[in-house]
Order: sequence, then structure tokens, then C-alpha cells
Amino acid sequence: MQHRPAAPVPPARQEAALLSACLLDGAILVAMLAVALWSNSLSLLADLMRGVPMLAVEVVLLLLMRRIHRGRMTEYDYGTSKLEQFANMLAGAVLLLAAVWLLAKLAGRVGVPQAQPAVGLAAAAAIAAVNLALNAALLLALWRAARGGGSLILNGQVVTRLSKTLASGCVTAAIAVNAAFGPEGIGAWADIAGTVVVILVMVAFGARMVQDTLPHLLDRALGEQQQALVNRALAARFDAYDELVAVRTRTEGRHAWIEIELGFAPQRRVAEAADAAEHIAQDLRALVPGARVLVVIRAARAAALPRMAAAD
Repeated sequence: MQHRPAAPVPPARQEAALLSACLLDGAILVAMLAVALWSNSLSLLADLMRGVPMLAVEVVLLLLMRRIHRGRMTEYDYGTSKLEQFANMLAGAVLLLAAVWLLAKLAGRVGVPQAQPAVGLAAAAAIAAVNLALNAALLLALWRAARGGGSLILNGQVVTRLSKTLASGCVTAAIAVNAAFGPEGIGAWADIAGTVVVILVMVAFGARMVQDTLPHLLDRALGEQQQALVNRALAARFDAYDELVAVRTRTEGRHAWIEIELGFAPQRRVAEAADAAEHIAQDLRALVPGARVLVVIRAARAAALPRMAAAD
């Protein structure tokens, strides 16, 4: 049986998933702040510092998504994918900056004895376990809402939530060891190890998000394989136009933008030129699925006209 791709989730469900993530993250971060100060757990503080800026980014992304779904971004002729890519790049940059802050905090703590009350560490282990369960549940909800690739914002949030879940699992294990062995020896090293894992996860996912979004923000041209398909479509209908003026391509999110300028002799009818342009556009859409194609009709330069005469 042929596999059918998942249909995009309705906008209302996408917004509800992200709104739920924002509200639940806000609630758990408040509890984590209180317990982190009480227990003096660096691992829990690291998870908190990773979560606070990401919550701010989530709120911005939610507001952006609401504007997109309500059609308040019509002033952008090429759609809103670039804004979504910028939001994902911002999320990655925040992760990297938070990792630098935690690294500085960690450097000042190594080898320095810490006061960590036993009851506070037990509370830290409990709140870390709750945070892990919450992140896992939200990861599943966001993944379901992002099926079908309908929103770059949700796709980015799935990656971000995955990093949170992985980091929270390591933090929970580290705090549990810290609570079991106390603030010295194995317990102290477990606290440091948990913080190191959080930093590494933040750097890895933050760098990936920035790296993936920058080419789209910088209007990277299509890859060689797709460029070859564009050339094939133009060559197949070489006799339909008199001059190839320009070919411009770029990527934007999941879409390819292809803009072609074709020159036609002055004596050719407009209907004939428009028909040729439309056939070329259809060929490109068939060869490059999901491509946004624009074929512009121009008057051919005098130097290009002998080719038409020779063809006749």
C-alpha cells in the first residue's frame, strides 16, 4: 500500500499546541527557580537558564504564528517563510548565548565547596523529574501539530523541544545522583556533569538551528541538481522564445523560488509569448515539486533576433 504524506494540521491546533507549551513552560520555570535557589543545584539552574530565554522566544514565535494565520503579513510579497526562518535562527542564537553564560558559571564553581541542603536536593530531583515528563509530553504534542510540514515555526520548536527533553533527562539523572551522595565527592561531580551535558546539548542544537537557517536568510541559490532541472526545462522549449534574459533562483524554507526572464521578438503576439511562458512555468513546477515559478516576458534585444530568423 502506497504511503500517503500526513495532511497539514489546522492552524488552530498548531496555535493551541504552542500556547500550551508556553503556559506549561512558564509554570514549571517558576517552580524551578524557587527550588534551584533553595537547593543550590547548578544542574537545575542550568536547565532553568536554558529554559527562560527559550520561553521568551516561544512567546515571540506564538505571536508571529498568530499574525501569519490571521493574514496580517500580506505586505511580504514572497510570503512569511523568511520571518519564520529568522525566528528559528533567533532561537538557536539564544541557546548559544545561554551556553556561554553557563560555561562561565561552571568555571567559577569547579573545586569550590557548595552548601546544598538534603531536602532541597530532594526537591530539585522531584521538580527535575516533573520537568522531564512535561518536556516529553510537549514534544509529542508539538510533533503531532507539526506533521505535514505546514509551519516552519513548529518544525523549529520540535527540534528545540527535543533538545530540552534530552537535556532534562540528563539533568534529572545528575540531580538524583547529587541528592543521593550529597554536595561532596560523587554528588558534586554529578552536579557539574549534568551542567556540562546541558551546555553541550545547547551548543549542538543552537549551532544546528543557526546553520540550517542562515542559507535561507541569505537567499542561497538552488543546488546543482535543481539548477540542472531548470536548464532542462529551458532547453526543452528552446524554440519557443528568442532570448534567455536572466535566471534567478533561491531557497526559502521548504520552497524553491525560480524567476526567469524570456525575450521575445517585437513582431510576436503577446498571446503567443504568454503561452510559451506558461508552458515553461508548468514544466518547471513538474520538475521541481513545490517550486514558486515566475516567468517574465521581455522584448528581445536586437542581437538576439537573428536566432529567431535562423530558426524560421
